[in-house]
Amino acid sequence: MRDWEDTTSGSGRAAPRTPYLTTAPAPEGRPRLFCFHHAGGSASAFTVLRNTIASRVDVLPVQLPGRENRLEDIRPGSMAELVADLDEHLDPYLTGPYAFYGHSMGALVAHDLTARRQARGATLPTRLIAGAARAPHLSPAFAAAYADSDDDLVKKIIGIGGMSPDLLQYPDWLRPALELTRADLRLCTTRTALPIEPLACPLDVFYGAADPLVSEEDALAWTGISSVDSKLHRFEGGHFFFLQESPAPFAARLTTLLHRTRDLVREH
Repeated sequence: MRDWEDTTSGSGRAAPRTPYLTTAPAPEGRPRLFCFHHAGGSASAFTVLRNTIASRVDVLPVQLPGRENRLEDIRPGSMAELVADLDEHLDPYLTGPYAFYGHSMGALVAHDLTARRQARGATLPTRLIAGAARAPHLSPAFAAAYADSDDDLVKKIIGIGGMSPDLLQYPDWLRPALELTRADLRLCTTRTALPIEPLACPLDVFYGAADPLVSEEDALAWTGISSVDSKLHRFEGGHFFFLQESPAPFAARLTTLLHRTRDLVREH
């Protein structure tokens, strides 16, 4: 069965059958990387990455409901509901070698989706890459802030680099941004189930050296999540190192890891 509908006009790419993707995977043999965004973020957070490594990696940002082109879509009531929906919608695209990258909240989404697929015997990612997130058995970084007042939440988001102070001058934009972030943070607090078995795929953990939310100890706590291999990768910068302080090293590290994994898969 085809995993697309009509070819996007003039792009050479296909239009996906799921709202979670803006385009279907490219037909050529570049490594595929499905990217899951942070709380309050959107698929466009990975635009720079996509443009930077397009010749070597097929970057496929995943768009969660309630933002950008999905403003009218109903947001899930729990992380389990979201992961189940992602598993159903993305499954046709996850039949060959692919990898996951998730940032902050997105790392928990990517982890839980991998765990769900393992539990039902589906094809796993050749590599799970988690960025700027505490290990899944720890309390989610920043999630409790969903209950803060608007003023306190704004201060915290600006403090970690997740929002420009300039947005304070535009209340009509600030209000929906806060609402979305609050909903995403609340979603993180609904996580209850953990996998019984370690994940049967390699795991890489990315973290920012100056991240106020995720310490090196928090990142190290991912050790043991994979039964295959786990590696820690340190980047200069804070919680949004992939967008702000270290976009080039981040892109280069991803490319190296994905091509190394593809070569190993081909050898076997």
